[in-house]
Amino acid sequence: MFNAQLTEVKTVCNMLKSIAIKEFAVFRPMEEGLKVTLEEMRCVETSAYIPREIFSLYQVKESEDNLFKINLKTFTDVINIFGDDINTTLKLSFNSPGSPLRLIVSHAEDNVFIECEMKTLNINEFESPSLAEECNLNKIVVNANIFVELLQRLDNSADELKIVFQPDFPYFSLKAKSLSGDSEVALNKNSDSVLVFQCNEQTDFTYAFSNIRHILKVMHYANKVAISTGSTGLLGLQLVIENEQHQMYVEYYVTSLFSVD
Repeated sequence: MFNAQLTEVKTVCNMLKSIAIKEFAVFRPMEEGLKVTLEEMRCVETSAYIPREIFSLYQVKESEDNLFKINLKTFTDVINIFGDDINTTLKLSFNSPGSPLRLIVSHAEDNVFIECEMKTLNINEFESPSLAEECNLNKIVVNANIFVELLQRLDNSADELKIVFQPDFPYFSLKAKSLSGDSEVALNKNSDSVLVFQCNEQTDFTYAFSNIRHILKVMHYANKVAISTGSTGLLGLQLVIENEQHQMYVEYYVTSLFSVD
């Protein structure tokens, strides 16, 4: 059902380790590439997209059954067994629901390879809704390093983060609230760091700051980030990670702390 070979192992491994908010992840091989999804209590969901162009070999059988759950930490430990060496090649194969995921990690220079099989878990109920459709009200696209800098300027001990979109100045702002007080940063839509700004109506939603901090690890590998919100308060972060001629993507969704009346 799935057969692939990857030479850009280091980049993929770093990305997967940085989104590991839970122990197990759902792997879904698709015609356009491999999607890896983790979810926590229906409050946080993160997905990494590895386009088929990144693979040197990519064969997949489109089927509703072509998905499986594995231990993500074990997976990244195995594919990183030779460390950060760029001469590593990874081969993956998955035959059928319930069968193990077969991995072969080889080192070209030393002619050494490691072969193993990982137990997979069947997915009884796994919905894959397009959450991006819910984040269609307001949107800002900025350089990823700028967004990281804004978050780091806020009170690191804060429990809550408020994200405000408004059609007039200051346009986009982040407000942190903690026992020691409040802190706030803003970004003007006319800044050189802002690539896109869209605000259909003013929104003001609060999120658990701990959930937002999850994304900081992978943010350091990203080039651009799109921050979007919908009328329900769902927050979407879409990251673009560029590596030589290719791009990988990470999507991160967080529900707001308070429901909208």
